[in-house]
Amino acid sequence: MPKKFSITDKNKWLDKYESGKSESSIANESKCDLRTIRRGIEEARRERDARAARVDLIKQAIFKHQESLLDKLGEIFSTLTVPPHDWAVLSWHGNGESVLSESDLDMEDSLEDAASEDLKDSDVHVDMVEGMLRQHLRNDKLWKILGRRQQIYASHRLVRIALQRKVVNLLEEGTGYELEARGDVPPPFLYSYTTGDLFYRMTLAHAFGDSKNDAWQDEIVVDTSVGCVKYRHSTLAEVPGKADECRKNLLDAFRKMQLLPEVTRVVNTSKELEESTLKAKQAIEEIRLLGLVPGVCKVCRRLGM
Repeated sequence: MPKKFSITDKNKWLDKYESGKSESSIANESKCDLRTIRRGIEEARRERDARAARVDLIKQAIFKHQESLLDKLGEIFSTLTVPPHDWAVLSWHGNGESVLSESDLDMEDSLEDAASEDLKDSDVHVDMVEGMLRQHLRNDKLWKILGRRQQIYASHRLVRIALQRKVVNLLEEGTGYELEARGDVPPPFLYSYTTGDLFYRMTLAHAFGDSKNDAWQDEIVVDTSVGCVKYRHSTLAEVPGKADECRKNLLDAFRKMQLLPEVTRVVNTSKELEESTLKAKQAIEEIRLLGLVPGVCKVCRRLGM
């Protein structure tokens, strides 16, 4: 019965052959047939080439896997923005999530609940790459930082909604006229998308220090010929016979807006959001500077890591 040789023996034959020994001398040393040596060397060479090819494929797979993880970190980084100071969550028009919609009266509570649910389900409702990223960074501080930022963002969003509603209330109570998004209703009324938007933005500009003076108020003028109040090229109110009184009441309402506690909350939560956003960006940058995402995931284990 012919002697059987292991792949280890065949690898040794290949090493000797590539070191310069002839097949016949290897056959003599191994006390076996020359054809056996030739077949063994060829088998060892195929095995080595296949192994090298697998290693190369695994390297490429690992590189692509790491590239997708780093891209996902980049995507998360790009979402970490702070809204502008004059950001209005609800529309001043009558469409969509409008400040004028009666169905939105309880929106603050529903949004708070939704934000809470989003945080609870954040580990479930993610795409596949983010799921792998979370496995790699299972105990990393990044997720806690991002979770805290999301909570602050949700709070900031809610206080802005509350401020929008207070602005509406002060404008309507101060003037005695309702805000309307449509111009086809009979006067008197205030235009929501000009009046509401203007006084909301100016209240926040004053609170954030973006507006150093009240010169803009001088641009609110009365056009008695048509009975309206205007700001630059926009009509704020159509109030025939009451334009002067309406202008005065609008400015009185603005002074009250500056004292609203919601204004202070918007400013404070905006600062908190800026700080938490910066912290989250720094946490991501620390990982990206490594050039790879540490840890392992299910894909890594399948690749033998």
